[in-house]
Amino acid sequence: MGSRTQLQPRAGTEEPHGDGEMIDPGEHVITRITVGIIPKAWTDLQKLIARTRFNRTDVVNRAISIYAMVDENTRNGNELVFRDPKTGKERIVEIV
Repeated sequence: MGSRTQLQPRAGTEEPHGDGEMIDPGEHVITRITVGIIPKAWTDLQKLIARTRFNRTDVVNRAISIYAMVDENTRNGNELVFRDPKTGKERIVEIV
């Protein structure tokens, strides 16, 4: 069996910051960025916010952390594999 990596929700009382998002007072904002979001990414972001109940900041931070983990692992020769626990069927995922 493989190892699992989990990104945990932030704990603590959240307070608003500049763009109306909430941020954990125990975390430090290092910098803010402005990015252009293509329509598909915007739709995906909205779906993730609705499903996870995380705000935009949390979803984007998690996405960056996950991408960094995937990039590091694939550069080290590992594969990203999704496995259906019911059927055992595996699918190798490539990010191009």
